[in-house]
Amino acid sequence: MWTVFALVALLVIWKFFGKRLLAMFLLSRAGGETLKDIGKKAVDAQPDRITLSRIASPAWKDASIGQMISSLRTGGFKDAGAYSVDKMPGAVVAILVKPEDCVAAHVYEHSKAGSWIELVTRYQDGTSTSLTTLPSTGQSQPAWLTTTRAAKAPAGDLVRQFICDRRSGDMKPVSVEQAPREFEQGYAKYMLWRKATPMTADEVSPTVRNWAQKPNKQQTIQ
Repeated sequence: MWTVFALVALLVIWKFFGKRLLAMFLLSRAGGETLKDIGKKAVDAQPDRITLSRIASPAWKDASIGQMISSLRTGGFKDAGAYSVDKMPGAVVAILVKPEDCVAAHVYEHSKAGSWIELVTRYQDGTSTSLTTLPSTGQSQPAWLTTTRAAKAPAGDLVRQFICDRRSGDMKPVSVEQAPREFEQGYAKYMLWRKATPMTADEVSPTVRNWAQKPNKQQTIQ
């Protein structure tokens, strides 16, 4: 659920500031303050909470998503449904859980960012650990969250890697019934921290620099 925020925040940055303006401020002496202002606008634009809505028959555009979900089911995961995310058009997430291992799997598809998977284990002390195939956005993380970035691989391999590498501790149980609410609550908890922790110029600059360097389908920088 944290990767949903990171992704949408970056899309908001892009909405507010086009490539021509990005190139201008990145070369200016005032670029640092401008970057922080962009980060603040991106965070402020995000909802404090999200609500999931069940989709009976999701139409996945990426064929690999169906294969990944099938592989998770074969590996013992139980299907908790597919959902759209209110206030985040284009985002769909399938949620699966493996109660015996205390793992929740979130398989995402976004109309602009493509598809990726996130594996999560929560602990009784309020901390969480996750593995995601979404590339790093350069944003910092709260002290209670540990995230591992992994290359795309078969779902079974990612699950084995995650379970092997995650820390031990008193893990919170997961269930089909509670998984969607846990997702919503996890987003709200992350957003509470993010809005109390302003984004720095260093967190914003890698993303806008990369996007400023890519060709624009609608406009070319002169």
